[in-house]
Amino acid sequence: MLPLEGIVVLEFAQYMAAPTAGLRMADLGARVIKIERPGSGEAGRQIQVKNLFVDGDSLIFHTINRNKESFTADLKNPTHLEKVRELIRRADVITHNFRPGVMEKIGLDAPSVHAINPRLIYGEVTGFGNAGPWKNRPGQDLLLQSLSGLTWLTGNRDDPPTPFGLAVVDMLCGIHFAQGLMAALIQRARTGAGCSVSVSLLESALDFQFEVLTTYYGDGGRLPQRSRKYNAHAYLSAPYGVYPTRDGYLALAMNDVAALGRALGSQQIAAYRKASAWFSRRDEIQTLIAEHLAGRTTADWLAILEPLDIWCSDVFDYATLTSHDAFHSLQMEQTVHRPGGATVHTLRCPIRIDGQRLFSDRAAPSVGQENDAIEAELRKARNPPAVSGNLPVPAAADAKPLEGILVVDLSQFLSGPCASLRLADLGARVIKVERPETGDICRELYVSDIRIDGESTTFHAINRNKESFVADLKTEAGLRKLQALLRRADVMMHNFRPGVTDRLGLGYDAIRALKPDIIYGSISGYGAEGPWRKKPGQDLLVQALSGLTWLSGAAGDGPVPMGLSVVDQLAGMHLAQGLLACLYRRAMTGNGALVEVSMLESALDFQFEAITTFRHDGGAPIERSRCNAAHAALGAPYGIYQTADGYLALAMGRIPQLGELLGCPSLLTYTNPATWFTERDEIKQILAAHLSSRSTRHWLDLLEPADIWCAEVLNWQQLAGQEAFTVLGMTQTVERRSGTRYRTTRCPISFNGRKLYAARGSPDLGEHTAVLSEEFGA
Repeated sequence: MLPLEGIVVLEFAQYMAAPTAGLRMADLGARVIKIERPGSGEAGRQIQVKNLFVDGDSLIFHTINRNKESFTADLKNPTHLEKVRELIRRADVITHNFRPGVMEKIGLDAPSVHAINPRLIYGEVTGFGNAGPWKNRPGQDLLLQSLSGLTWLTGNRDDPPTPFGLAVVDMLCGIHFAQGLMAALIQRARTGAGCSVSVSLLESALDFQFEVLTTYYGDGGRLPQRSRKYNAHAYLSAPYGVYPTRDGYLALAMNDVAALGRALGSQQIAAYRKASAWFSRRDEIQTLIAEHLAGRTTADWLAILEPLDIWCSDVFDYATLTSHDAFHSLQMEQTVHRPGGATVHTLRCPIRIDGQRLFSDRAAPSVGQENDAIEAELRKARNPPAVSGNLPVPAAADAKPLEGILVVDLSQFLSGPCASLRLADLGARVIKVERPETGDICRELYVSDIRIDGESTTFHAINRNKESFVADLKTEAGLRKLQALLRRADVMMHNFRPGVTDRLGLGYDAIRALKPDIIYGSISGYGAEGPWRKKPGQDLLVQALSGLTWLSGAAGDGPVPMGLSVVDQLAGMHLAQGLLACLYRRAMTGNGALVEVSMLESALDFQFEAITTFRHDGGAPIERSRCNAAHAALGAPYGIYQTADGYLALAMGRIPQLGELLGCPSLLTYTNPATWFTERDEIKQILAAHLSSRSTRHWLDLLEPADIWCAEVLNWQQLAGQEAFTVLGMTQTVERRSGTRYRTTRCPISFNGRKLYAARGSPDLGEHTAVLSEEFGA
């Protein structure tokens, strides 16, 4: 039984963010019915991505909407609207991403829907929330990247703002949305009551930056400085970056610079013995590393460095990756079949449940494909709702969705702690199990020049609202202490390399014997099988091996890493999704579960849009724009352009209309939409030259009244001065036992209009060991 089997989701959403959440819920077993307008269906069917269409619909529509059904209804027609209301009476979840006020106009706002079905989970995605001066702005990915400060993290110091070369905010928001919907289903299983769940693209974009924003606030508001060259993370020290070799590229993650120098045979590099210099002098260190690495091939360096456990990797494009045994061993690809015989080659869900990969063979539906079947169902009697008593009912009526759930977290670094942070935000009690003396390596992992109470700002950002319990898992006494916690736990999770937990006697079978209904979660770097299973699962290395570095930046730039720990966060988010889904299933059935995620599978899932395009384009390499690049598969005008006093982001738009509005006659001749991709470089060069002549505000005043999707490009300081940021209440101040207070972000998900704050900061090492030992008899 898939975790969400029996759940019915009505999806009014279009484009990407909310449909991405619907796709994940469908992968996990839910029945997802898209409610579309008759005739044309949802607007996402016509998104032009590299001019690739299948059966008349955008290839990207097919990737996001596989495994769903389509029901058409004209929501302005009373007869159709009554059919939709009958579907609502039988549904568990409704989702939409209309602008504020649209659902109210047609009588399908949350209060109206809850009057029809009080047990319904009502979910909405907005661009910027339901209040404030930006609430009616278009919620589009590139615009959100530009407004949230995200574009100043990728690329090198002298580069213009550089977007992540994927619809990153859409996909992250979809992940957050799915997390919120599943948490609400768990709460409903315990209380019987429905609720409202809301997420905005801006909140998701800010949550994605929680690690670096916490550092920014701890540094008194000093903006991040990208390294001069080879940048991969604005707050990480040398050698972190991607470097050219004689025949390709080599990615180097966090390493001791002096030890790296010795391994490379460079006395100059080995001379940097003090860790404090690895950040303050990273530009000169990175230059020395680049000069040295250029002398030999990538294979030569890997043969030297990998046996010494230096964290490094080759840098693959899609052609190299998809021909490698490590890719094949994951079985990440699947083929879905259209009714007319067409096929779509795409990716599967990155989460494994009880050891099973989650495949689905049903393609995206044609417009209204299931109308007859669904209307026949509506004529039948409605089944009574399921009732469960397998989870404790929260004590307070306003309790958070996971209140009363106990999570024992053995993970460290970023990926696993990202998952447990989200569970803690949603109300779970998270006990962080750490080794004596040193604790989680993340306490000392990052060596930027900003610390809080002597420890990494990243540790404090990712481990707030948790308790710390010290146990030496290599001793019998330590194992007994942990077992005492696990006997009462609902969730156990770890991110050890494959085989480690089995050697410690902490594998799934052993823990299930101790606690039969445990939800057991694990994150690995590359899965438990295949030739890469023992490689270090580190963010930059997975970016490099998964093809991700060839999506950002412009043609000719070489590989450009995304300037955040994107894969760590994605793996953590996916694990949280799987854990939430299985907590719901346990609430309904009493059964435990094994949830497995790998960083490589998460990185590939993140690129499902680009990899599907690659497969359907005959394996043609991904080609970034020569200028103003923002997405390798999208045509002009998609990109960021310099103006006389700043930068302007332009998303999808009709080129001749832009020419008229901007007073640029050279654009009027591009009347064929197909040329907006095939001739995008020429169009972008015309736009860039024209837009550089006037201020950003001048262009916004021309474009925004015409509903052209555009935005100014802000850094964090500029964003903080906007009322639209203040009204979100997206930051919070938390306090540690020492009395030290620091500012960080909150959970981006809201329930019944309530934002989820938690004032407790990160724990000292072993801060709660004594009290927990007494509580659990450890």
